[in-house]
Amino acid sequence: MINKPSVQKVIKTAVKKEGMTQWQKRIASSLLLAFFTPLLSYAASGSVSAKLPASTHATIIQFSEYEQGTGTHPVTMTITDNYLRIDDSLSRNMEKIKDEAPEASLQAEGSLQAEGSQQAEGSEEDSGFVLFDRKAKVIYSVSSEEQQIIKVSHVPVTMPSPIALKLRSTKIAMDENTPLISGKKTQNHQIFVNDKLCYNLITVPGLMPDVVLAMSNFNQVLAGQQAETLRYIPADLHEACDLARHTFYPQKHLENGFPLMFQAVDETGKIENVKYSRTLINFKQQDVPVEFFVLPEYSIVPIN
Repeated sequence: MINKPSVQKVIKTAVKKEGMTQWQKRIASSLLLAFFTPLLSYAASGSVSAKLPASTHATIIQFSEYEQGTGTHPVTMTITDNYLRIDDSLSRNMEKIKDEAPEASLQAEGSLQAEGSQQAEGSEEDSGFVLFDRKAKVIYSVSSEEQQIIKVSHVPVTMPSPIALKLRSTKIAMDENTPLISGKKTQNHQIFVNDKLCYNLITVPGLMPDVVLAMSNFNQVLAGQQAETLRYIPADLHEACDLARHTFYPQKHLENGFPLMFQAVDETGKIENVKYSRTLINFKQQDVPVEFFVLPEYSIVPIN
């Protein structure tokens, strides 16, 4: 049984530790948030809804995503053996899923909001979703407003980078009081490109490996499409960090396990200047209707 009050005390002590920087405090807060997630529901979930006539077992992951200039909004991933679906919020489509597992959320230092509060304007609208066919390696971007589906097929990246990219990863020591996540130790890694800090991550090696594989393959397909657009981008606009993550090394940030927290640093290369972040809010396993992975009858536009 998880002793939540004692874990809270450990993290609270860590956050108040003298000399701790702001980004270290955010890491500690993120770990507390992850620990409060119903982890056991992933490892030993046995709830099956008898009311779903045709269902499939899935892992459902909720993130809090921050983007500079846009703010914070929820993102939900639903992963099965065959599909990865991404929704920008718990929209009306998600109401098809019978939710029996408890939720976990945390409000910490104003950067992470309790679910449903201070979301980006319009985040609850049914704007569409993204569906990744894992077997066919095809991404479908569904727009409900335009009633159109953009189809992105897998194309391997064969071209060289327009600028030299030298990557290195540094492992940062974690506090010895950092709690285990589902029995596994967390790690802090920083990725540098051409000697500039680009990404800061908190990962859990061995946690949800199939989800990590799905995310990795999804990024691969996106990388192929990004490579096709590079020829149209002026040379002076290429940015090493973005080239590495989005095109030539799209799996690098997943090499050390499931990312509890991912931070992309802006052009200053300073850890406190985050332009994008994604932080775990909750994850669980449960059955979902197979229709959740069926494309609507919209026109399909292939772009590669």
